[in-house]
Order: sequence, then structure tokens, then C-alpha cells
Amino acid sequence: MKKVTLRRHPKKPKKGGKKKSFWSAILIIFALLVASLLGVMAGAYRAIKLNLPDVAELEHFEPNIITSVLADDDSVVKEFAIERRVEVPYEKIPTVLKQAIIATEDPRFFKHHGVDLRGILRALKANLRFGRGLRRLQGGSTITQQLARQLFLYTQQTLGRKLKETYLAWQIEKVYSKEKIFEKYCNQCYLGHGVYGVETAANLFFGKSVSDLTLEEAALIAGIFRGPEVYSPYNNQEVTWRRRNHVLTRMAEEGFISPQEAEEAKKKPLQVLPLHRQSAEFGAYFFEEVRKYVEKTYGADALYRSGLKVYTTLNPTFQRIAEEALLLRLREIDKLKGWRKDKKNLVEAGEVDLSRVWLDSWRLAPLKPGDLVPAVVLSVSRREATVRIRDYEGLMTNKDIAWTRTDNLEKLIRKGDVILVQVREVDEAAKKLLVSLDQEPLLEGAFLAIEPQTGAIKAMVGGYSFNRSKFNRATQAQRQVGSAIKPFLYVAALENGFTPASIVVDEPVTFIDRWTGQPWSPRNYDRKYKGSVTLRIGIEESRNVVTARLLDYISPQLGVEYCRKFGITSPIYPYLSLSLGTFEISLLELVSAYTVFPNKGVRARPYFIRRIEDKQGNILEENQPEQQTVISPQMAYMMTYLLQGVIERGTAASAAPLLNDKALAGKTGTTDNYTDAWFIGFSPSLCAGVWVGFDTKIPIGDRMAGAVAALPAWTTFFQKVIELEKQKALEAGSEFVYEDFEIPPNLSFVTIDRKTGFLATPSCLWPFREVFFPGTEPQRFCTRQDHLMILDYYGTSKAVEEHD
Repeated sequence: MKKVTLRRHPKKPKKGGKKKSFWSAILIIFALLVASLLGVMAGAYRAIKLNLPDVAELEHFEPNIITSVLADDDSVVKEFAIERRVEVPYEKIPTVLKQAIIATEDPRFFKHHGVDLRGILRALKANLRFGRGLRRLQGGSTITQQLARQLFLYTQQTLGRKLKETYLAWQIEKVYSKEKIFEKYCNQCYLGHGVYGVETAANLFFGKSVSDLTLEEAALIAGIFRGPEVYSPYNNQEVTWRRRNHVLTRMAEEGFISPQEAEEAKKKPLQVLPLHRQSAEFGAYFFEEVRKYVEKTYGADALYRSGLKVYTTLNPTFQRIAEEALLLRLREIDKLKGWRKDKKNLVEAGEVDLSRVWLDSWRLAPLKPGDLVPAVVLSVSRREATVRIRDYEGLMTNKDIAWTRTDNLEKLIRKGDVILVQVREVDEAAKKLLVSLDQEPLLEGAFLAIEPQTGAIKAMVGGYSFNRSKFNRATQAQRQVGSAIKPFLYVAALENGFTPASIVVDEPVTFIDRWTGQPWSPRNYDRKYKGSVTLRIGIEESRNVVTARLLDYISPQLGVEYCRKFGITSPIYPYLSLSLGTFEISLLELVSAYTVFPNKGVRARPYFIRRIEDKQGNILEENQPEQQTVISPQMAYMMTYLLQGVIERGTAASAAPLLNDKALAGKTGTTDNYTDAWFIGFSPSLCAGVWVGFDTKIPIGDRMAGAVAALPAWTTFFQKVIELEKQKALEAGSEFVYEDFEIPPNLSFVTIDRKTGFLATPSCLWPFREVFFPGTEPQRFCTRQDHLMILDYYGTSKAVEEHD
């Protein structure tokens, strides 16, 4: 049987089948691509959102804000900050600055919703043109994006950061108004030199508030936003000038100003204030007291980050005068010992290119006559030397160097030495100086001025240089005060049976110490003795024996009690040596104690902070004068009247010319071996004290008593204060008024013989109108016999030639 094989014929494809299969495949692929893209987008969205903050946090964002320290006239004199920033509301930012920033940074700011697609495409095209690719996106960021980046993101310019920045910008625009975004942008941006925000920048560059900016000033600040280091006027004025003019051009292109206004503004030069306008030493000791108090009370974060306003009692004018007066006197005393060859030499240290050396102490404040500045010696001959200070070249001659005990400069300095010079003349255009040789003293000193009526500290100098030593000799140093202690002991005597006319014998005497049983013999400063003298002469001439006898009479214990009444808290003990000021007291205690006299017997606790406010203006603390009655107004005036005599005729007579313009009183003080020199004095409205000495308690110099070492600085201070008062009266068109001490009621003034203490007669050679408590006046007239009992009554010699 034949086998039959069956064959299956293939089916013919239906018409259009291939086409349908192709599109099915395309749909499947498209669906997969869409799904993949959606997945990628979802993943990217999650990645973008990952770890991003909630933009609502902007509402609670607390940037680091400057703590401002304000003087007694409410001017800012010091700042404490990690970031120098002062926030201002949108309304305070002037229109001209808003326009300058918008024209340069984001012309469509008020039209877009956080992201400007036109700007991005334009920037992307530019990036691709220069071959930078997507990993280095440049430009195109709106103000909102820049704010998002500054607050929440890193600075590396990558695609990932750009996407995060875009997302945050959209979110910010949903939550905040354009005005709020712009405000935060202006307060957040870094503008160079440690400055954040437009308010602080306006103050740095122009010394004014942002609301007072002119067109060209606003353009300069707006130009810095793009690159604070590149466009800083302190780094490259030519680049800054071009950038400022570009901003003006953009403002004209955007229609904010006319082309004519832009061209007029472009013609104006860059006029910015010096970067370092004030010496770092100005008020340094005072500000350190402020810093320590605020940090201790409120913490470091509050001091450096919270934008506190610390209103202080400092008078900037008094502070400047006090610093100049004290430092001048310290240098004068130091020069008496001649030139010291202890100067650093840069050539020996290996720094041979003297034309490129930069000293850390050089600041960019403009040089002016009178400035004391470190200089590098470039060359030296017998009669001349050239020095370098920053980019200035100075000429120094051997004129006015007699204090060095030679006229040969080659014996004093060498090439490469770092020396101190005083600027005499300045040629700013040629960058040339005329300077004279000076020297930093090893001697130290302190100065303190207090307003008696309130206790407000108006000036404080704690040493020659805060940079050299941060130890505050006005508040921390405890030193023997010498005769400066005597007024408190005289008050004790006057309230316990003595009068200004009481006679005390000034002659050698030996006391037996009640505590140790040992003999003690006080000596007068000049080692001379006057015999019978009045209390007035005893205080005016600072007779040690007189004070010792008074203290022995009233008892050392009572003397200690009176010192405590005047506010002295340092350890003092009831020894007779208290009469010579052998115990150690701070300058702050001593000056505060003296304020009792001009303040009519009332002591106001010294303070240096008026109030402290937070950044919203809420008062955190406020100090009111704390006063305590120490003695009666009558007693205070009586002691003041006696201390006026110290300046009129006594140990401080070199200051007597000042009495023509203002009533003044005070007391000198000197310790054994001339290790400490003091003068504490006052007018009716200001009390000031000076201390001079070495930290190691070695002699200041031969015969360097309080009247020689300390008094000149005090005199210079008050002389300049009086000159300023006269100038103010002249400018105001008013008459300068003599300031005198007010005489309280219930006091009696009687003319006596100043040397005998009895009522004066026509034959008396020393008539004087003395003050008494009613009923304590002398009861008889002076006789010739009384005159003969007084040593040198008919002589003409001064009481003391070199004063205590």
C-alpha cells in the first residue's frame, strides 16, 4: 500500500498585519519609555527632595547678626560678630538700590515664579558655546534661586544642585511674597570683608545707612553681589569702577534711570571710606570689659550671633583724648632713659626683600600728622634714614633726636630695623612722608574718667597697648596709692573735731604700732619739716607727718571705716601706715571714691553699660544710677575747697592755669622708691584719675612723683576738654561758661591767716577766705607772736619744689 504524505500549506498573511505588529511594538516601547521616564522623574523628584529643608523654616531662620556697641551719643563704636550683619526691612532699602540689584541680578524678578526659563536657556546656550557642559552650569539664577542656594545648599555648581535650587525656589515663591524674598536676599548676601547684608555694606563703604545711599553708591554695592572678592573697592578699584558702571548701564537699559543719569553717575569717582578707619587700640580695654560682661551674662552665642545692642557710657571724644594724653606722657618719661637697642631686625630674621615686607601692625587707615606707626628702615646714614610704611616712603633726619643722647642715626638704627616713628608731614599724591624717631615705652599707665552725678564711666585706658597686654590696669591692678588716700582720712578728721584751720605739728615723730608694738616713724616726701601748720597746708603740701598725726588721733580703725564709706573694698587694715597709702587699691575704686566730693557727698556706683536690647528692640536690662550718701554736702564742699588749694598752691600747682577756665580740685600720690605715681582730680561734672608705673613695681625714675609722672597726663586731658567746650560754645554762638563748684547752705566763710589759722588782721601776710561749719570758726585774731611761731612765715620760698 502506497504511503501518502500530507503537506500543510502555509497560511497567507492577512492584509495590513505587518503594519499593525510594528505599531504595537512601538506602543509597547513607548509605554516602557514613559514608565521608565516617569520612574526616573519620580526617582529624581524624590532625590531632589531628599534632605531638603522645609522652606517654611525661612520664617524662623536666624542669621548671625552683629552685636553693636554704642557710645553715650548712641553712635556705634564697636561690633562683635562672627558675621557682620545688620538686618533691615524691605521698606528701608531705597528704591535706587532695589532697581540696581534687580537690573543686574534678575530683571524679571517680579514676573517669574522663582525660575526664569529665559534666563536658564540663555545661560545654558552660553555654557555650551564655551564647552562647559551640564556639569558646570553658569548664570541664569534668579534672586529666589540665589537665596535658596545661600540658605539651604552648597556652592558647587552642578546639575544636581541646580535642580534642588530650582525646586526650592518654586517652593519659596509659593510661601513668601516677592518683597519678603527680596528683603531676605539683601540681608543674607555676603558682600566681602566679613560684611553681610546691604545695611552693613553701606556702613562699611560709605559710613551711612542703606536708606541714605546715592545712585552711584547703590550701583557699587549692587555690583558686588556677583563677586564680593573680585569687585571689592579695597581689592581693585579699577575693576570695581567698571563693574559699578556696568550696573548703571543695566539700570538705564531696564528703564530705571535715563541714559543721561547713568552717564553723569559714571563720571563720579569711587569714594569709599578707608577699610580700617579706626585704630584697633581705640577703647580696647573698655570694650573688653563690655565683651566679658555680655558673654558672661548672656552667653557667647548672644554676643556674636544675636544682634544685641549694647548702649554704653563711653564718651568717644573723652576716650580719644585720654588715650592720647596718657600715651604721650608714657613716651615722654620713657625717652628720659634714652634709646633702647631692642628693635627687631628683618634682615637678621631672614626677610631680605624689605620692599615687599608687610607688618601685621600696619592698618589701612589714612596716615595723618601725629600718627605713631611702625616703620621698616630701608637705608640709614649719619644724618638721614629712609623708612617704609605700607606703600609710603618716609624720610627721617637726625633733627629732634637729642633724647637719644646722640645725633648720629647710624648709632641708633640699621637697615631692616622695625622702629616706631611719628608722622610729621604727609604727601598723599607722591606717597611721601616726613617722620621723626620715636620709641614704644616699657612703662605702663592707666586712665579712668567717671561722671560723678551718675557713676557713668566715660573713658578707660588700661595700659599702653591692649595688643601688648590685655591686663586692665584701670580695673584689675592693685597698687599702693600713696598720698592719694589722704582726702578720706582728712574727712574723718574734719568730722571728728578738726577744722581746715586746725594746727598740727609737722616735725619728726615716732609712733608705737598698736598691733605689733614696733616703732614707726613717718617721713615727709621732701624730708623737711614745717613745724606748726594748718590742716589746709597739710593737705595742699601733702605733709605725711600731719596725716599720720591726724590718723593717730582719730584712730586707724576709724580711718578704715571712712575708706569703706567711700566705697573702697580692697583689703586695708587699721595700721598707721594707712596714712601714707601703703595698702593696694585699684584705680577704679579710687576714682569712684573721689566722685563723692563733686557730687555733694553722694557716691554713684560706677557702671559702663546703660542698657542692652535684643534685635527687636526689647530691653533685656537697663542700669539706673545707684547712689548712696557718704557725707553731707557741706563736708563734701569743704574737702573740695581744700583740694582746690592743692592745684592753686600745692603739689599740683603746675595745673593751676586751668583754673582760669574751670574749677578743679585733686590730689597727688607717690609711693616709696617712686614705683607708683598718681593723680586723681575733678571738675564739677567729671572726675578722672591717672596711674603710672611698671607692672613689676620697679622705680619709674628719679624724683618721678605723682606731680611729675601722672599729673601732666591729667592736665593735658582737662586742657583739651576745656578747649572742646570753648569750641562748641563758639560754634553755637554762645558764651563759654565758667564751671564752678556749687556752695551748699549752712557753711561759714571767714578770712583767716592761712599759715596761723587765726582770724586775719591787716598785718597778716597770708590772708585767706576759709570755710567752716558754723560755730567752728577761729575765736581770736592773729598776733605778731603767732607769726613768729610759724617757720618761714616771712620767707618767700615755696613750700615744696618737687611734689608728692
